[in-house]
Amino acid sequence: MQPTPLAPRSLPKRPEAESAKDLLERLAPYPAVVRALRKRGARLAHETGDERRVLENHLATELMSLFQATGDKEAFEALYAFARGSVHDWILGLLRGSNGSVDPLEVLQDTFINVYKYNQSFRPDHDGSFRVWVRTIAGNLIRRAYSRRPTRRFEDMPEGLQEPADPRPGPSHLVQGIEDRAGLRRAYLLMLLHYADAYEELSDRDRHAMDLVEVEGMSYREAGAVLEVRASNMKMILFRARKRLVNHMRRSMGVLPRGFAGGAAPSEERIAS
Repeated sequence: MQPTPLAPRSLPKRPEAESAKDLLERLAPYPAVVRALRKRGARLAHETGDERRVLENHLATELMSLFQATGDKEAFEALYAFARGSVHDWILGLLRGSNGSVDPLEVLQDTFINVYKYNQSFRPDHDGSFRVWVRTIAGNLIRRAYSRRPTRRFEDMPEGLQEPADPRPGPSHLVQGIEDRAGLRRAYLLMLLHYADAYEELSDRDRHAMDLVEVEGMSYREAGAVLEVRASNMKMILFRARKRLVNHMRRSMGVLPRGFAGGAAPSEERIAS
């Protein structure tokens, strides 16, 4: 079975704020898929206290799980129609400053082709599983696209004896600056991939806590109220989650030995206090 061509070469602009009803309207052309989701027990409406993004993550993961379980072509088309906007926004964020050298729509299409081909590697561990997984795929594609770009090098032209000295940087300096910036972008993308892997290894509670404070911008007291813990406990949950995140990234990047399972370095302990 081959994936359906994922053609649009441009995407409709998404509204700034999208309601739960708007989310479900993305699935309106796929009534059979909606019935299958309902039969699987998927949540098709907000629960009390939920935000739109929570429902969006849940439905994307359920759609991916449905496609993985059934191989149904319509389920994959519904997944693409439902999730492509948020994935495209993520890709645009990663490509900011790339000067158009990588086509975001091409990355989007290749991302969903990989979703189709490697669907059996997907693990629906939590509601945000598809978001984490698909972003990892897109990030890998962008990293490979950068690594394949040809690097242009120029040689300094010899200056004649009668040429005045030019205070501006020469071609080699300009190219070196471009290469340095490209290297920084690749390093940043690699860091994002390590972060995504480390984030996926956190417990549901740690992910939820970090999401509330670092994404939603809640205070420790507000986030603690959501998780039903005191503000001081919330601060400790965040500290330990960040410590696990950093140590996982250090291990995966070879900074710490693979078997290391200790706590934070003394300097980190001082920061926590």
